[in-house]
Amino acid sequence: MVVKYTWLKILDVLKKHSSRVSIRDLRADLDARGFRIDKREFADDVAKMRDLGLIETDLLVTADGAASTSIDEYSTLGITTAGMRKLSGIVKI
Repeated sequence: MVVKYTWLKILDVLKKHSSRVSIRDLRADLDARGFRIDKREFADDVAKMRDLGLIETDLLVTADGAASTSIDEYSTLGITTAGMRKLSGIVKI
């Protein structure tokens, strides 16, 4: 599995919060650490990380029953146990 460095920073910030964090707060924390990520790239990264099971996100369910990832400023993200294992495994290296 390929893991981008920015993904590790996202996981690290999520790990530091005791509960889920809003996307707005996550982006502010990343900006404060010097990781300014384009909105489109950020949305793609969050979707890929969710698909890999590294993070959990809010889902929107449409009228036809299809679920999609909610990536607005007030949506929340949280790190999963798989994300914690991936982060600690890479940090040890």
